[in-house]
Amino acid sequence: MDYVRKTRVIANSYYNMGLERARLRDLSGAAECLKKSLHFNKYQTDARNLLGLIYYEVGEVGDALVQWVISMNLQPQENRADYYLGEIQRKKGSLDTERHMIRRFNQALVYAQNGSEDLAILQLVKVVEAKPNYVKAQLLLAILCIAREDYQKAGKSVYKVLQIDRNHPKALWYKSIVKANTGSRTEREPEKRKLKNVLSHRQMEDDDVIIPPSYRENTKDMAVVNILAGLLLGAAVVFFLVMPANTRAINEKHNQEMLKYSESLSQANQKADSLSDQIAGLEADKKTAEDSLSTFTNDSDSVLAQYQNVIGILQAYKKDDFTAAVKLYADLKTELIASPDVLAIVGEIKTDMEERGYQVLESLGDEASGAGDSQTALDYYLKSLAVKPDYWAAKYKAAVIYKGMNQKEQANEMFTDIINNSKDETLTAQARTERGF
Repeated sequence: MDYVRKTRVIANSYYNMGLERARLRDLSGAAECLKKSLHFNKYQTDARNLLGLIYYEVGEVGDALVQWVISMNLQPQENRADYYLGEIQRKKGSLDTERHMIRRFNQALVYAQNGSEDLAILQLVKVVEAKPNYVKAQLLLAILCIAREDYQKAGKSVYKVLQIDRNHPKALWYKSIVKANTGSRTEREPEKRKLKNVLSHRQMEDDDVIIPPSYRENTKDMAVVNILAGLLLGAAVVFFLVMPANTRAINEKHNQEMLKYSESLSQANQKADSLSDQIAGLEADKKTAEDSLSTFTNDSDSVLAQYQNVIGILQAYKKDDFTAAVKLYADLKTELIASPDVLAIVGEIKTDMEERGYQVLESLGDEASGAGDSQTALDYYLKSLAVKPDYWAAKYKAAVIYKGMNQKEQANEMFTDIINNSKDETLTAQARTERGF
C-alpha cells in the first residue's frame, strides 16, 4: 500500500470514528477524531463539513463558517456545505445575533478576570437565554456559580452542556463538583421528649397545727393614706421607669427605620448608577457590533470578502485564468484572514505571485497607461511593487506617472531609490534624467 492510499485509509477511519461518536452525542470526541482525519487528508470534505456542524452545534458559528468555506473551496460542486452556508444567509439577523452574543461573552470573560463576578454572571445569563447551546458561555456561567456556591444554577448549566455534548470533559468535572456539594442529606428523626411532673405530697401527722396568717384591722384614715401612697408610687413608676423606656423604644425604632431607609436609598442609587453604566456599555457594544458586522459582511475589505477572494483565486487557477487570479490577489488583505488552513493556501499562492504575478500586474498597468487611464495604471504598478518591492521597471513607471500628476515628492523618492539601488544602468540613467540630475 503506497503512502497516499495509506493516509487516505487512516483519514477515512478517523472520519468514521468521528461520525459514530457524533451520533452518540460525544461531540468533543467526535471533533478530535475529525481533526485527526483532516490532519491526514485535508481534502476530506465530509470530515470538514461534519466538523463544521459540530462547531455550529456547540455555538461556535465562526469556526463552523471557516470549515464550510474551505470545504466549498475544495469541492465547489455537489457539496453539502453550500446548503449550510445558504441556511445561515437565509436567516435574517443570525450573524448579527451571533456577533452580539460573542461580544457579550467576551465582556463577561473580562469581567470575570477582573473580579466582577456579578457583572459577568449578568452578561452570561443573557447570552445563554438567547443562545442556550453556547457551550463556552454555559461552562463559564457554571464555574462562576460554583465559585459563589450557587450549585443549583451551576448544575442547570452543566446539565445543558451534557445534553449537547455527553462526554465534555470540563462539564463532567463540574458535574462532580456540583454533585459533591448537593448530595442527599439524611435527616435525623426528632427525638421525642418525655415530660414528667413530679409532685411531692407529705401526709400530715396528728399533732401538726396549721397556723393562720396574722390579721390586723385597718382604720379609714390608714386606707386613704395607703391609696394616696399607691397613686403616688404608680405615678412615680410611670414617670421614672415606663415613660423613659417607651421613649427609648420609640427613638430606637425610629433610628432603625431611618437606617433601613438610608440603606435602601443607597442601594437603589448604586443600582441606578450600575444600570446606567451597563446601559451606556451596552449601547457602545451595540454600535461596535453593528460597525464590526458591517465591516465583516458588506465592505470590500471585510473578512468575508477576503475568504471569497481566496476562493475566486483558486477557481481562476482551475480555469487557467492567471490574469484573473492576479487581479484578485492584488486586492487580498491577508491580515484579515485568521484560519491557519486558509493562510497555508494563501502562502502557496503568494509564492507563485512573487515568481510571475508581478509581471502580469505591470502588463495591466501598461494597458491602462496606453488607454490614457493614468490612475488605473498607477494602481497596477503599485500593486506590482506590493508583490515584488524591488521590481525597478514598475517603480520607474509609477514614478513617471507621479511626476505627470505633479506629485513631485513621491516621484523624486522613487527616482532616487532607483538611482541608488537599481543595477540596471539604462533604467538608472533614465531615472537621473527624469529626476533632473
